[in-house]
Amino acid sequence: MYENILNLLKMRGIEFEKGLTLDELKQIEKIYQIKFPRSLRKFLMMALPISKGFYNWRKIQDDNVQFIKKIINKPLSDIYNLAGEVYWCDDWGEKPKDEKIMLEEVRKQLKKAPKLVPIYAHRYMPMVLDENPPIISIHDIDIIYYGKDLEDYFNIEFGKKTQDKIEFHNITPIPFWSDIM
Repeated sequence: MYENILNLLKMRGIEFEKGLTLDELKQIEKIYQIKFPRSLRKFLMMALPISKGFYNWRKIQDDNVQFIKKIINKPLSDIYNLAGEVYWCDDWGEKPKDEKIMLEEVRKQLKKAPKLVPIYAHRYMPMVLDENPPIISIHDIDIIYYGKDLEDYFNIEFGKKTQDKIEFHNITPIPFWSDIM
C-alpha cells in the first residue's frame, strides 16, 4: 500500500528498521496513551523510519519515552499558553471583549481537540477515527494543513509536490485544530 512512499523516503536517504509488530504497537499506544490512526499504523507496520526528525517508537528507554511524551503534549501546551493569540473561530460564538473570559473559552475549546501523534519534526496526525486523517504542521500557534492524508504529506515533505497543491475541500475537518487554522 505504501511502497511508493517507502521508495521515495529511501531515495531521500531515510533510514528504516523493520516495521512494528502488533504487540509493539499495543505497547506503544499504552505507554503514550495514544491510538495510531489506521493509515499511520499500517505504514509503521511496514517499516519504521528512524532518521533524524522521525520518532523511534520502538525505543522505549526512559529518555526517549519522555521526549516523545513532551512532543505529543507540546501543541496542547503551546495553545494553552498562547491562548490570547489563537484565531477566534466564529462557530464559538461572539468573541468576548474581556480577555480573561476569551482565554478561558479558548482553553475550554482546546479540551475538545483530539491528541496529535507526531510523525516527523513538527508534523502531526490527529488521533481520530478517520482511516487517513490530514497531517497538521504546528509550530507554536502557527498551524496549517500539511497534507490531506499520509501519502499526500510524504509527497509534500519529501517529494516534488508543493503544499499549495493540497485540495483543502477534501480534507476531513478536525475538531478544534481546523477551527483555529
